[in-house]
Amino acid sequence: MFGLQYIPAFDTPFDPQAATDDAYFAISGSVYEQRVGRKIEPYFKITVENPGVAGFMPSTNRYAILWEQRETDAEPVVVARGRLVPLPTGMSGKTIDLTFRCLPPSADDIITSAADALRVGEAVDYDPEDPDEGAELYDPLFYSANSSDDPESALSARPELWRWDRATLSLGRTHLVESDVLHTLDFEGLEEPPVLTVTNPPKPMTRIRVIAGWTQVAKGRQTISEPDSVQTYTADDFLASFPQPGASIGSATGWTLAEAEVEAVNDDTPTTLNISGTKFGNASGGQIRLQPKTIVFRLTAAYDYSQQREELLDIVLPSGLQEIPEEDDQVETVEIVTLAALNIDGSTSEWLYEDPETLEVMHYVVGDEVLAAGKAWTCVTEHDATEDFRVRDYDDGPVLWERREKRAPMRDPRSSKFFDTPRGIRAVRHAIRRLYRAVLERSQCATTEFDVPWDIARGITCEHSCRILHRRLPGGELVGKVTAIELIIAADGSRRAHITLASVPGTGSSAATPGPDEQQAGGVVYSTSYRAPSVPVNAFDLATLPPRIYSFENTWPQQHAAAVASSDPVGTIGAMPTRLRIAFTPLREEDLLTRRMSVSCVAPALPKQINLRPDMGGP
Repeated sequence: MFGLQYIPAFDTPFDPQAATDDAYFAISGSVYEQRVGRKIEPYFKITVENPGVAGFMPSTNRYAILWEQRETDAEPVVVARGRLVPLPTGMSGKTIDLTFRCLPPSADDIITSAADALRVGEAVDYDPEDPDEGAELYDPLFYSANSSDDPESALSARPELWRWDRATLSLGRTHLVESDVLHTLDFEGLEEPPVLTVTNPPKPMTRIRVIAGWTQVAKGRQTISEPDSVQTYTADDFLASFPQPGASIGSATGWTLAEAEVEAVNDDTPTTLNISGTKFGNASGGQIRLQPKTIVFRLTAAYDYSQQREELLDIVLPSGLQEIPEEDDQVETVEIVTLAALNIDGSTSEWLYEDPETLEVMHYVVGDEVLAAGKAWTCVTEHDATEDFRVRDYDDGPVLWERREKRAPMRDPRSSKFFDTPRGIRAVRHAIRRLYRAVLERSQCATTEFDVPWDIARGITCEHSCRILHRRLPGGELVGKVTAIELIIAADGSRRAHITLASVPGTGSSAATPGPDEQQAGGVVYSTSYRAPSVPVNAFDLATLPPRIYSFENTWPQQHAAAVASSDPVGTIGAMPTRLRIAFTPLREEDLLTRRMSVSCVAPALPKQINLRPDMGGP
């Protein structure tokens, strides 16, 4: 006997005593549970007699429990519970078909919250030597800013599925392959074996490409002279030609003068020189008095360097399966990912005045983090959002927000490399885990379908595995994870279940152990092949890089020596003005610097759930 008992709330405990007193008895129906994408959302359909004027749904109760009591059951047993959706059709007939989804109220909010709990942002300081597994399982660089709208994206690197329990409506996660519950089903007494097919296995090599692009930037100042001085006869000329702040040092070199300041001009001891020759007439043979000066000045150079960079990382993972006939293609690229901007804090939300969906004023609590006015902030006082972003709500009010550093993945914009930095290693290991998940899911390429009696299948779910025995199966048996189950209640009173399993024809080899030049991400051992990046300019050295040329021409000693030997000391000095020469090595910028990198993985240890090649030996 099957009954449908309406309940006032989704989590109302089942009352076996009252079940038969207030029940709609099922004529026929089915309970469905199967993988769809990365989720398992059960539902059930039943056909009941049309209650007519009483209506198909008592009061406003939308939730109901489907229960069964067989002769062997001491009391009714819950098969499923769910919410009635949509309204039934054909409500004037002898029977009514009702459909129930096994989901609680606000199911979207529940699964979104659960997914968000798995999302690890940039707040964690990832250490490759002591890795945070959560940071490897989720990397915000691989997702868009609105990724929280898709709960399935949180499982991209986890070999798991979201699963709603059809009896309790609770949310959990189940492994793609592994299971804590194994049902053994012996088909030896049946002539017809379960239907086994093998389709779409992974290629011998599966690849993922990850592209990181960023602008390498180095901006700053360095002191050229602190201070410096020069002694000259031509002080006025030197001061007139002294550079102004902002002047370029060379042509398009990336260097300018940030500061150029004369701090002092001091008189030195005057000198007297003789005048000879006939050029000056009666003055010949006389003397001229010259006043040298010492000029004290300070110079600061500014550098502005930017270089477009790109790293192309190819990660290749062997399948780890038994030898299966394949097409000619030996390598398959399953994903090409372009990472989010490395120099932007993409894991922190923008400050909002109101919720864009509900239009209610946002309420911020202590610890909330936002981006506003081009900066990153942490809430330090719980409050409703002000009409515009303010650090204080009013002059003498409490501080609402405290500034913090932005959490950009590229912590130092001067860097010429990414994937071999600690933050880049996190991205590499996340990509390896994504690749492993894709290969593992494709490795479940052996599909088995079969029917079993209802009393055996009633307790089987997509969280379980089954072991099938039959002499016509390769190797005589197989193990598989349940990917779909349909519990069928026929109108003639018969009951059965149709089950689909997915099995991995792995080699059953032991897990690899990392060697001296190898690393590990989850259960995958890998090695890297990275060539050094092209570095036309060492951005880290610019703050201390000395000028290529820093020299004076025609300083006082040179001017004085030339004037002493000249019959026209004034003219000689005038032809030898003191000059300061400054030159830096130009900051050469290329159009785009591309660095190609690769990661080679060891074949993963996949379980031998079915032996497609029993001729090769083994179970």
